[in-house]
Amino acid sequence: MAYPGMLCFLAEGAAGSMAKKILIMDDDPTIADLLTEALADEGYETYMTTQSLRFYDAVREHQPDLVLLDLMMPYLDGRDELKLMAMGVDHQIPVIVVTAFLAAGKEESEFRKAGVVHIVYKPFDLDKLLELVKATIGEPEGTPL
Repeated sequence: MAYPGMLCFLAEGAAGSMAKKILIMDDDPTIADLLTEALADEGYETYMTTQSLRFYDAVREHQPDLVLLDLMMPYLDGRDELKLMAMGVDHQIPVIVVTAFLAAGKEESEFRKAGVVHIVYKPFDLDKLLELVKATIGEPEGTPL
């Protein structure tokens, strides 16, 4: 089911196997589009939503291998989204926080408990972020590095 504010790019791997799935949640459509397209170009299956109220449904529907999550958003912020994931997802999904909130590092221990594996500050270097994604979940259809 597709929701308003949600976009999907599918990448098919070798021999018809599906690529690893990444969900991007950022209320800034420019950043969300950039990340979605860059990761799809790398071969990942990407899903994107710019509406924080749609995030939890997208996690449940697509069961991503990785989440890229903004912290500062209207309605539900990234902290709220992490709590919802902890309550409603049967396994911990690794999360890379991508944020302009410079004090996020002060909450790092709490974020780690919620599945956050990296915090990346905006503006970010796209190539370095792609390297973090590969280091976290591996190549689009390979095993983790």
